[in-house]
Amino acid sequence: MVTKTVVALPGQGIGPEVVDATCELLLCAGLPLKILTLPQGNPLPEETKRAAREADGVLFGAAGPSTSHVVSWLRWEMSAWAGVRPIRFYAGMRSPLADPEGIDYILLRENSEGIYPGRESDLADLVKVLPDLSDRTGRMVKDYGTEGRFAVKVVTPKGAERIARFAVDLARKRKAQGKPGKITCVTKSNVMPRTDGLYQETVERIVPEAGGLQFEHFHVDDAARRLVRFPQSMDVVLCMNLYGDILSDLGAETAGGLGLAPSGNFGDGWAYFESVHGSAPDIAGQGIANPTATIRSAALMLERMGMGAEAQRLDAAVGRVYRDGKTLTPDQGGRAKTREMAQAVLAAYQDPGSAGRSRGNGRPPVELGGHPQGTPGQP
Repeated sequence: MVTKTVVALPGQGIGPEVVDATCELLLCAGLPLKILTLPQGNPLPEETKRAAREADGVLFGAAGPSTSHVVSWLRWEMSAWAGVRPIRFYAGMRSPLADPEGIDYILLRENSEGIYPGRESDLADLVKVLPDLSDRTGRMVKDYGTEGRFAVKVVTPKGAERIARFAVDLARKRKAQGKPGKITCVTKSNVMPRTDGLYQETVERIVPEAGGLQFEHFHVDDAARRLVRFPQSMDVVLCMNLYGDILSDLGAETAGGLGLAPSGNFGDGWAYFESVHGSAPDIAGQGIANPTATIRSAALMLERMGMGAEAQRLDAAVGRVYRDGKTLTPDQGGRAKTREMAQAVLAAYQDPGSAGRSRGNGRPPVELGGHPQGTPGQP
């Protein structure tokens, strides 16, 4: 296979810990990768931007206050408008639900519009230009006075249509894999009929045109309840930006926690991959962060780079480690360190028949830190 180039951006907090463990795993697994770890100063250096744009894959760790500019560039400046967030339960994960078996769906988040990334100003500015803008009760903006602030929510036909078509493609692929082939649209159109209503109307037009897919719509408060009560009924859950941000955290918890939740963010000719979790400063530096989300994000990255079989094998290895239950981090009830859990995933990847013993050919598995390709980050 042709060697692929990956740019790894650790972020902060637990980001460097989970990214380093994941990159070592990928190299020890013998995958044809060249992994570069580049500067992520503020502002993000041009050399880093150029390398990321030219790379075959980009893996980001975790964002915190000092690295929010990195996410801003990766997602919004590069227009990664589709956020793919898989929610999947593996036996052995510490789900709070009585029966989490069978949770396996994609939460698809429209990344570029809605209330994010934050278009805000003083209320006085809005009163100057739109004093008579009113809500459904007839109350006008000027009635609030000039003390306070406001935020703008943006929804366009173009943005709603492209994410709807992305959802259709995703649902079709999953249906071909034996999944239901269903799209669940989430809005709050009963309160915001102009913005959320436009989004809902667009999705309701696009999905039937595709044919062969099921469709349903729920308001976000009802959808939140259903993700807890009936998570196994979900397949592709299509959300507006803010709702997707919130519901993906909720969904991750039903499976077992944020440490398990991967994501891929896609635009026109651009993609990057990151854990859904943040920088977790309370445990940073202790070496106990769960690497699952980053490892599974790397699997999504491998799939996009044309290594679908390797991606499935890596996901399956993660599942075997959870079923084995012997090498889990504290958030999942174990005592393993970050690198120890990544080592267990590597062993399971090297020997698909076992999560914890030597390879079937009698040779010992390669251990993290012992790969022949050199330390991740070296060019």
